[in-house]
Amino acid sequence: MSPLPNIREFPRMATGFALIATIILVLSVRGWLLLFAVLLVSSLCLWEFYSLFWGPKGRLPSRLCAIALGCSMIMLTWNHRPQDALVCLGAGFVLAAMSFLFRWDVVEEDSAFASSGIFLVGLAYVPLLLLPATYLSNMKLIFVLAAVGISDSAAWFTGTRWGHHKLWSRVSPRKSSEGAIGSLMACVIFCSIYGAVFGKLNWLSFALLGIAINAFAQMGDLFESALKRSVNIKDSGQILPGHGGMLDRTDSILFAMPMVAVVDQWFFFF
Repeated sequence: MSPLPNIREFPRMATGFALIATIILVLSVRGWLLLFAVLLVSSLCLWEFYSLFWGPKGRLPSRLCAIALGCSMIMLTWNHRPQDALVCLGAGFVLAAMSFLFRWDVVEEDSAFASSGIFLVGLAYVPLLLLPATYLSNMKLIFVLAAVGISDSAAWFTGTRWGHHKLWSRVSPRKSSEGAIGSLMACVIFCSIYGAVFGKLNWLSFALLGIAINAFAQMGDLFESALKRSVNIKDSGQILPGHGGMLDRTDSILFAMPMVAVVDQWFFFF
């Protein structure tokens, strides 16, 4: 193998190590630093999500309003008031409905309802799904983040070297079935080992949880890929060299973390 691919992969690797170091720092300090990190990730992801449909600077008042509502949802959950966080989501629906009503009444814009729907979907897609990051313990957060990270890395590594069969070419032309299988195997192995060392249940329970995490993570990745394909955009942003945007990096986590948070309410894995 020539050294050229390694040179091209350096930005991706450097960004990956920087993200890992940042996560370790945030979880070590926790407290207000964790809250700030979640707020920052939510704001960046929301900005990128709306940029997919509205352009880099389109509908600035709407996206700033959505970011403010999203941050309010996260801070209220942080302060143990999740019921008020849902009220913020409801307020977002009312604002989206009003936006549609007045825009359609004044200019009868054909896309008025679609724009209002995009506004509301952004709130449900990013800050709502990020809420568990404000209350899960470090052990659970590390478990989810590591499982998703290992899944993504294994998919990339396996698919790059042995991928020959397309997983879902219309949604994501670069993803392969071999990469998906490698991702699943790596996730299950990691979850089984992590559970055997730190968990309260047996390794088989964690292996099954690993299957679920990987399924949700891959679905989250494919969902974001479909969003980008629908608007003919390759990456949601360029803030993370080698990885694209923040939404590109967190798409799998957005689906996997809430699933683990729900399961954690019924089964005591840790």
